[in-house]
Amino acid sequence: MNADPLNIENFSALQKIMAELAAIRISFYNSKGVPLSPPSDEDPVLSIITSIPEGRTEYYTFIQKSISTALAEREMKISQAPSGQYLFFIPCIVGNRSLVLVGGAFYHSIHSFHEFILRNAAKYNISYAKIDELSKGILIADHNKILRISKYVRQLFAVSVKSIYDKKIYGEKYSRTKTILSLLSNIEENVSLNYMYTSVSDMLIYLFNVDSLSFAEDVHTGITSVFPAGRMKEYLDTFFLAKNSTILSETIVTGRPVYCDDTEELRKLMLHDHITSIHIFPMFMKNTKNKFLILFNTKLETQDEEDIFEICKYMHFVENFLCLRNAYENREKVLNSLDLACSELKLTFERPDTLYRSIVETATRLSSAEKGSLLLAESDTELRVKAVYGMNEVDVQDLKIKIGEGIAGKVFEEKVPIMCHDIERDFSVKRKSKYKTSSFISLPLNVGEETIGILNLSDKISGEIFRDEDLRLLHSFADFVSIALKGSSYYSLAEEMKELSITDPLTGLYNRRYFQERLLEEIERSERYDLHCSLCIIDIDDFKLYNDTEGHLSGDGILQKVSQLVHESLRTVDVFARIGGEEFAVIMPQTDKLEAYFVAERIRNSIRERIEQTWNVYPKKNITVSSGISSSPSDGITPQKLILNADRALYRAKMKGKDRTIVWEEKEQ
Repeated sequence: MNADPLNIENFSALQKIMAELAAIRISFYNSKGVPLSPPSDEDPVLSIITSIPEGRTEYYTFIQKSISTALAEREMKISQAPSGQYLFFIPCIVGNRSLVLVGGAFYHSIHSFHEFILRNAAKYNISYAKIDELSKGILIADHNKILRISKYVRQLFAVSVKSIYDKKIYGEKYSRTKTILSLLSNIEENVSLNYMYTSVSDMLIYLFNVDSLSFAEDVHTGITSVFPAGRMKEYLDTFFLAKNSTILSETIVTGRPVYCDDTEELRKLMLHDHITSIHIFPMFMKNTKNKFLILFNTKLETQDEEDIFEICKYMHFVENFLCLRNAYENREKVLNSLDLACSELKLTFERPDTLYRSIVETATRLSSAEKGSLLLAESDTELRVKAVYGMNEVDVQDLKIKIGEGIAGKVFEEKVPIMCHDIERDFSVKRKSKYKTSSFISLPLNVGEETIGILNLSDKISGEIFRDEDLRLLHSFADFVSIALKGSSYYSLAEEMKELSITDPLTGLYNRRYFQERLLEEIERSERYDLHCSLCIIDIDDFKLYNDTEGHLSGDGILQKVSQLVHESLRTVDVFARIGGEEFAVIMPQTDKLEAYFVAERIRNSIRERIEQTWNVYPKKNITVSSGISSSPSDGITPQKLILNADRALYRAKMKGKDRTIVWEEKEQ
């Protein structure tokens, strides 16, 4: 389409008719003086002149100069050729196409012909025999006759060219309009934006001879390509035009197409050197998001520009319809997805690690992303990765980010989400190889005025950039996530406080308060069911000396090792607690003194044999313990009495040399 309406193929019949009616030789040239269609029979004198290099150069220089003058003055011109003949040059300019008709050549008289022969016979090697032959083929006409013939030819030429041009142009317009209407009418209500962009791109390239194009949209600081097509498609994938550029500002303000082919202006736009022109068509109305159709290296007639502008208006309405439809469908999906997602997260409320994984997996599913991560604040200065999806957990398990640093750290600090189309362009950060695209979303998780974490999503499965609808959906999800995380943290804190209230922080064993509560319960149970209940109190021998010689840090290590070894020697029903500095207690339900003694001895031997010597100054070879045992009901039926008697038995063990177990017997007092 858009073939040259002044192509010589459209004038072959006209050339023949005009040559016959005017009885002259007629040829057509383009604006650069290149012959498009020579006459059917060439003038014999000109044939001889152009047969030698010198004459050919001289003649074609004359032709080009005369054509240039006729086009510049837009008037018919009669000029004398190097052969002494006169030719007329009739310019025809239609649209941005130029064609020149050359008619002749004429001698004013036979005398003029003979004068040329006398001066140039030797130069062009013309024999006397050749002169008679040449004289039979020349045209003779005085100036007035040439003028009459040229005017007649000019009128006929002008009418004929306009008729051919109009027929060609209106035929093309009809065909093009029919094609446009046919294509646009096939854009059904269930079509996608991508399909519409593809169809219209193909149509523009075919019907308007567009070199390259891009549909682009506003991204705050400028406009970026969302759908490139044509010869420079690969380059236009990363096309960006600053909003403060004159050409873009003019389009936005006027709402009209703007064209620029000024080299200096294009250089200011920082475009590729191969771009020689840019044509921007607005695709928006008042109060709607700025979108554009941009044509590159394409010159258009005024009517072509208007036609494309009308197509842009139609596309704007279709796109608005599609966006409204998609918004409705997406909102419906959002509500369904959020309802399901929130239901799933409720099930993991009491299990933080499972909750973290569920949040990231659900967020990636909702936004159709391949990768996601959840970071939570661990202190006033740091964020820590709690869960990832689509990435290697080992790579990020210890990853911490300082608040205020990096993209995630700034999002946390500023409490404002970021939806990035191109990280390299927007943040001057090189995209890491593990990410397929440069687009991502980083979303703060807020509870009131407090920010508790960051949710990151990257790499849309489709390879596209993230859009506003993705951010809106994640915003809704983030509101619930924030509440769930805060609730989970309160639950975990409550459990942790409960655990801390009954456990010893160094060894993880039950503390003295819990030990006393359980001892009372077990004594009452044994009394109710007429069962035995034994108590063993264990004390590390010479522990103060160990601390003084090896240090308290090393002493803490001994306490932890003793705790571990005692724990390994007990049953699941036994209650093991740390009740003092180096003093431990074991409640053994349904256990008499003899059984308790064997358990205590097993513990004592295990500690003596299994704690390896790592100390340097402490004088003893082994770590040892002493134990005292009492039992209910024989040694008491209250916690105080049972503890008192176990302590007495422990004191006897110490007095008898340590590293031993003594069972309390009243008769030994």
